[in-house]
Amino acid sequence: MDGVPWEDLPHDDYGPGLLATVWTLAAVAGAFIGLRVYCKFSRGRGLWLDDHVLFASWCAMLALCAFITVDVSYDFGKHNWDITPGNWSWLLLYANLAGSLSIIAAAWSKTSFALTLLRIAQESPERWMKRLVWFIIVSINVALGLSVLFTWIQCWPVEKTWRTASTPGTCWPKSVVMGYNVFTAAYSGAMDIVLAVLPWRIIWGLTMTKREKLGVLIAMSMGVFAGAVSFIKIRTIAAIGAFDIIDTVELVIWGAAESAVTIIAATIPILRALFRDNRPAPARFATDEESMIRRLGAATVAAPVARGSRSDLELVEWKHTTPLDHKGERSLDSRYSIWRTRGTVRGPRRMEPTTPLDVFKGGHGSTEYSGSLELSRRLR
Repeated sequence: MDGVPWEDLPHDDYGPGLLATVWTLAAVAGAFIGLRVYCKFSRGRGLWLDDHVLFASWCAMLALCAFITVDVSYDFGKHNWDITPGNWSWLLLYANLAGSLSIIAAAWSKTSFALTLLRIAQESPERWMKRLVWFIIVSINVALGLSVLFTWIQCWPVEKTWRTASTPGTCWPKSVVMGYNVFTAAYSGAMDIVLAVLPWRIIWGLTMTKREKLGVLIAMSMGVFAGAVSFIKIRTIAAIGAFDIIDTVELVIWGAAESAVTIIAATIPILRALFRDNRPAPARFATDEESMIRRLGAATVAAPVARGSRSDLELVEWKHTTPLDHKGERSLDSRYSIWRTRGTVRGPRRMEPTTPLDVFKGGHGSTEYSGSLELSRRLR
């Protein structure tokens, strides 16, 4: 700063703190991804497209941390007057690379969560919801992709972007780049909130207990925190036009935090579904009958869907008749017992062995449990 003795100027060095912060964020996000992959493989599950996109997002975040580490070695994190003159070009180059990867990591992590939401909504009759999710996926990647592009084409020739003093050429006004980045941060945060709200529309219609619904919805709504980080980051974007480059350190931190929080938010619903697989099914009546139905072939039954307490049920006979053999004789004609609601009369119906719960859904939580299992199947 002109007119101020060098010894009276501030000589802060945020480099070590910056490195500790971004690498910690990357490690925490990586731990969640590692747990997600481990849980899937340990349960014999395969990886879906959303898993691959989320892993790519984390790789972009690792590259961001690597470039920031190199950038700190060129005095990034210090005030302008403490930076070695020969380091400026390299500092700006690696800062732009880190900024680009920060945007890419954020875009891909949001895309991964949107793809997970598509898997949940794949059987929904409401087509507008799937179209909306696809619109969000495309628009976020286009908007953030343009932000990366503008980072590199704001000056001509492109080299002037990092060799600002030694390369002749022209650059866009800083206000143009800042204005567009503010727009993308606001739009990205808004879409995070939309993606966090959409599961309520889907999951509330599933047949599950209210407690189970609430747990799933809380897990699926973690994206609101990613949206909050995006909005917080807006106030740091003004540092792009600041005189002192040390002011951009906070922007780098919030950029890395946005990616890390989105990765964690996208992982929590999957982890919940996988951990839930280890929980025993709720207690139900006629468990033995269900097991028997699985083992037997097609049967003629006269048993309705039974619900309510055991005092409201009555024991009825269930006849299983095997088909005729090649001699025209039957090898088995057996009768079994099954519970049904008192006073309910239904005619015989044909039942496939692959849908035992359609023959008997009795006791507390059976239908709710099947709805929860369906959601778990989609998330896995």
